[in-house]
Amino acid sequence: MRAARAATLAAGLALALAAAPAARANPADVYGFGARGQAMAGAQVAGADDTSAAYYNPALLAASPDIRIDVGYQQAHPRLTVDDRDTHVDSSRGLAIGLAVPGQLLGARLAIGAGLFLPDQHITRTRTLASGQPRFQLFDNRPQRLFLAANLAARLPHGVYVGAGIAYMSSTQGTVALDGVVGFPDPEVSQLDMAIDVDLKTIRYPQAGVAWEMLPWLTVGASYRGGFRLQIDQTFDITGDVGTPGFPPVVVDGTLHLRSQAQDLFQPAQLTGGAAARLSPRWTVAFDLAWHRWSTFENPAAHIELGLDLKQFQDLVDIPPQEPLPLPHFHDIAIPRLGVEHTRGGARWRAGYAYEPSPAPAQRGATNFIDNDKHTLALGAGVDKAGLGGIILKPISFDVALGLTWLPERTHAKLIAADPVGDYRSAGVIVTGSVTSRWRF
Repeated sequence: MRAARAATLAAGLALALAAAPAARANPADVYGFGARGQAMAGAQVAGADDTSAAYYNPALLAASPDIRIDVGYQQAHPRLTVDDRDTHVDSSRGLAIGLAVPGQLLGARLAIGAGLFLPDQHITRTRTLASGQPRFQLFDNRPQRLFLAANLAARLPHGVYVGAGIAYMSSTQGTVALDGVVGFPDPEVSQLDMAIDVDLKTIRYPQAGVAWEMLPWLTVGASYRGGFRLQIDQTFDITGDVGTPGFPPVVVDGTLHLRSQAQDLFQPAQLTGGAAARLSPRWTVAFDLAWHRWSTFENPAAHIELGLDLKQFQDLVDIPPQEPLPLPHFHDIAIPRLGVEHTRGGARWRAGYAYEPSPAPAQRGATNFIDNDKHTLALGAGVDKAGLGGIILKPISFDVALGLTWLPERTHAKLIAADPVGDYRSAGVIVTGSVTSRWRF
């Protein structure tokens, strides 16, 4: 009986760490980068004219001879629901900073540039949910990430621009170690010393772009962003006696080792093509079409390694192997984006629309990785102000953006009536806003 209870405790710890963490990519992928890009619904692969090119298309960092510094703040507030109940997906907010510095080499213009999103809540975050609990797979853990990109771009003859760089994302890896006496049969009398060792890890992935001023009024461009899987690696170790403090132990120097490896973040490989047309001195229209390779997405639930040493009771313990994880069956998607900009009376007015179909099938089986189609409508404005005397000679620009993403209701009807979760409906809205100041030297 005692060995059975000890095995039950070990199994409970395994189930706690086996829950699947939410997964997807970075906050710029979710909500855009910079007020101008957000206001035009992300249609920027050929139309970015600021340091947001460090995210949208690094080739365009070489399009201007000016030193450019952009500083902004952006936030997003989601309300995503299951059966009309809020799932409490965290908001995202933080600083968005961009830098581009041009130079000359052998008569060609070069530029180095960087983009940074620095969340003001957490540099990185993981969240563990029960494996059967429905969660919005593309949003839940996505916003709480430090995003950094560094790029090099060049202007070639005939209006051609090329650029490439490396982007960085952050995550954690850690160990929790407990040593002492594990209370048995009453776990509340346990006397354990705890040590936590957590490291901040980074993962790097490539990005590249090209742009061509095909006509004086038309620019076309394309960009590539590499995909990646970021694994979260958690280790939980207990060493010590099992019994009641002050009495002879039931087990002397027992051990429990549990390692949980799960997919904490997934970013699909992305290929985007687009065009920006300056139809008149006042009107600019931009269109992008992006392809996201979601078909390589794997079940993010944890893979468990469990080791248990109960000494004389070891032969009485039988820990069954972990069952194979069900496949999520995500599919590739194409995302169109349309943005317009109108200049009048010293001000710039912007609007944009994007449609992102869901890569996830309806959750009819054992998985509950929710996603819905997404319609995004955005508006924004910008204005130039005079520079600061002899310090900053060129005008300073201020931009604002406001966006609304609507996730129309989707029904997930289970194939098996005895499913422990049952049928449910998912829906939601996300409100985004940003401000950016743009400085030129």
